[in-house]
Amino acid sequence: MCTAIAISGSSMIFGRTLDLERSYGERIVIAPYGSNIGIGSLAHPKIIGSATVSDGIPLFYDAMNEYGLCAAALNFPRSAVYLPEVSGKRNIPSYALIPTILSECKSIDEATELLNRTNIIGDSFSPDLPATPMHWIVSDGRSSVVAEPLAGGLEVIAAPYGVLTNEPPYRYHLFNLESYRSLHPGSPENRMLKYHSDDVLSGGMGAVGLPGDFSSPSRFVRAVYAREYTGSDGSEWGEVNRFFHVASTVSVPDGCSLTADGRPSKTVYTSCFDATHMCYYVRTYDSQSITKISLDAYECEIGITEIAMP
Repeated sequence: MCTAIAISGSSMIFGRTLDLERSYGERIVIAPYGSNIGIGSLAHPKIIGSATVSDGIPLFYDAMNEYGLCAAALNFPRSAVYLPEVSGKRNIPSYALIPTILSECKSIDEATELLNRTNIIGDSFSPDLPATPMHWIVSDGRSSVVAEPLAGGLEVIAAPYGVLTNEPPYRYHLFNLESYRSLHPGSPENRMLKYHSDDVLSGGMGAVGLPGDFSSPSRFVRAVYAREYTGSDGSEWGEVNRFFHVASTVSVPDGCSLTADGRPSKTVYTSCFDATHMCYYVRTYDSQSITKISLDAYECEIGITEIAMP
C-alpha cells in the first residue's frame, strides 16, 4: 500500500507514502555526478531519493534529479507483467527504471518518449533480490504520467490528477472517480427529507461520501480530493506543508490494516521533493518531525552518500 501525489503550486511538489509491514533498510541517498547507480553508466545528473542500498547500489523507491524530474515505484502485485526482451525496444530491468529515467531525461516529455519505447524485463538485481511487481509515476510537479507493465507491454498513461496508488490498474482508478463527482467541501444539500429542517446536523459535514478505508481505490479518491481542496499560503514551506497534510489523509496507522498473512502494515515514511528549490523532505512513522535535505549541499561528494532515516 503506497500513495504518490504531485502538486503544482508556487512550488512543484512530488511525494509519496511508503506503506509496508516492515522496514527494508531504506535510506536517503544522494548520488552526485560519477557515482554508480546500477545502470552501467556513471554519466548522470545529481539524484536524491530514498532507496535500499545493496552492494553499494541504490535501489530507489523514489527519486528526483537536478532538473526537477521525479519518479516513484509503487507495488503492483497482481497486474504487473515483465516480458522477455523485445527487439526494437529499450529493455530495462524494473529495478533500473527510475535511475535510467532520471539519468537520461530532463523533462516529463523526454521521460514519456523514453517510456514509450521501453520494455520492462524481469531480471533480478541479485539472487536475494528478485524483481518486484511495480508500476511507476513520473512527474515534474506540473504534469505526470503513469507507466504500467501489462501483458500487452508497457502502457504509458497521462495522470491528470497527479495521483497513483496500487492495484487495480490505473485506468480503473480513473473510471472509479466517476462515482465521486458530487464530492465537495460544503455541507450536503437536503434533496430527500422534506419533513426535516435544512439545518445541517453539525459542523464538518463536507465531503460526505468520501471513502475512509485503506484500500487502494479509496486512497486514490481521498488523495485526489485532498489534493484538489487543500490550500497553502504560497510560500516555500507552505507548499511542502500542504503536501504533508494531503499525504496524512492516506497514511496508515500501525495495526489498522493487515497483510494477507495477518501482519500489520503502516506508513513507514512520507516524503516529498520540492522540484523548484531542489530539496527533499522526509517524515518517518516514529518521528513526526520533518527533515529537510538539500540536493546542492552534497555537490562535492564522491560516491553516493547515505543518510539514515530520521
